[in-house]
Amino acid sequence: MSWLFNGPTLIFLLGGLGVTVKLALCAIAIAFVLGILLALARISKSPWMRWPATIYIEGMRALPMLLVIVYVYFAVPRTLGIKFSPFTAGVIAMSCFSASLVAEIVRAGILAVPRGIVEAAESQGLRGSTIMQKIVLPIALRNMMPALVAQFVSLLKDTSLTAIITIPELLGRAQIVYAAPPFKPLPVFALVAAMYFVVNYSIGKVGQRLETRA
Repeated sequence: MSWLFNGPTLIFLLGGLGVTVKLALCAIAIAFVLGILLALARISKSPWMRWPATIYIEGMRALPMLLVIVYVYFAVPRTLGIKFSPFTAGVIAMSCFSASLVAEIVRAGILAVPRGIVEAAESQGLRGSTIMQKIVLPIALRNMMPALVAQFVSLLKDTSLTAIITIPELLGRAQIVYAAPPFKPLPVFALVAAMYFVVNYSIGKVGQRLETRA
């Protein structure tokens, strides 16, 4: 297996891991912010905010992520005349898809906050937006941290789907490596699995620390 750990091959795979992590971090950051906004819109009393958010969330959740990636990369440029690079298209597609899942996690977390806490804040004369920002969201975020971490781990693994639009992420590069002599896929995929494990385990540990400090 020395061929697998030689300089060029290992650097090639580590470069793919870097692309995977960068793609996942960008998508996670956007999906987290967009998911919170969608959740707040869905629980809004205004039908003008609630119904569009509901349609978006339910519609996006009904689609496979692969279809969203293909649509953003191939169909959106033809429809709107906007050309995306593969990486940008991957980030947009994964962010839009994951935001719908994050929104439901956030919504469930907000609705799980005891009503008594909200009523106590209201009795102190606090406004609804202040209560949501200063009291409800911090409590909800702590309660939903395990579900968010699980979703973000799943998102990182789903970056492998972006190989279909030629993003050189980890799994795509692994296929290139094992397709070359000496044609041994099992050692390559074992190494790739170890890389995924290290990154996902690190995300889990970070999530545990955030949950403890929240």
